[in-house]
Amino acid sequence: MTLGICDWGIGGLGLYDLLKRSRPELKVTYVGDQGSMPYNLLSKPELADRIEQVLITFGQLGVDRVVFACDEASTALGEVTVPGISATGVIDATLRSMRNRRYREVGVIGGRRTVLSGAYGRALRKMRFCVLQRVSVDLSLGIEQGWANEPRTRELLEGVLEPLAKVDCLVLACTHYRLVADTIKEILPGADIVDPIEQTVADLLNTLPQCELENEADHFYTTGDPSAMRQRALETYGLNIKVEPLNIVRTGIAA
Repeated sequence: MTLGICDWGIGGLGLYDLLKRSRPELKVTYVGDQGSMPYNLLSKPELADRIEQVLITFGQLGVDRVVFACDEASTALGEVTVPGISATGVIDATLRSMRNRRYREVGVIGGRRTVLSGAYGRALRKMRFCVLQRVSVDLSLGIEQGWANEPRTRELLEGVLEPLAKVDCLVLACTHYRLVADTIKEILPGADIVDPIEQTVADLLNTLPQCELENEADHFYTTGDPSAMRQRALETYGLNIKVEPLNIVRTGIAA
């Protein structure tokens, strides 16, 4: 089988990298949708429409199971159905991992859409956690541009995390944030870090069928600049990949 992985940018490559360490035989088709407007800037109907377009394109690439390694996209998956394509996100696996944990205060940092959707906040409060959420404007864009280890990124994180200084646990509600997890741990040394990538990979390892090792290489596509994605993959994850351009099919805006 071939598993599809999609993210607006390079955050999903963290999921790809971690998954392939345990399942090197698994064939993957990765789509970075950098050519789209950032998902957090799309209206909900526009985002649902874009997800539908991406799923149809995966189907044309011969992929029928797709993981959106993006919290923003995961908030809108319930609005989209493409026959023949199974699509999951990263939020449900993360929430399942929080059941039966004993925390008093749980912090959540993410993009504006993810936080305001209440996808994490409502579910975590039902688990009887006190939940504090913060929108980290521009953090994922900065990481996408290669600023993960720059002083300005630490300064941004310090400002975002200051009100969460006393939380017992922090949920990284964006897959890009894995690339600054060490800095976050330095700022919040007393908080357990919950990474959606780790939780989603754990779920995948329990549900993906076994398959034989194939000689065919994984495929990487972007709707943006292939050379930029290739450079970011090498700089951030040490992945030396060939990236091909991809045109996403167009449909009407979802109602």
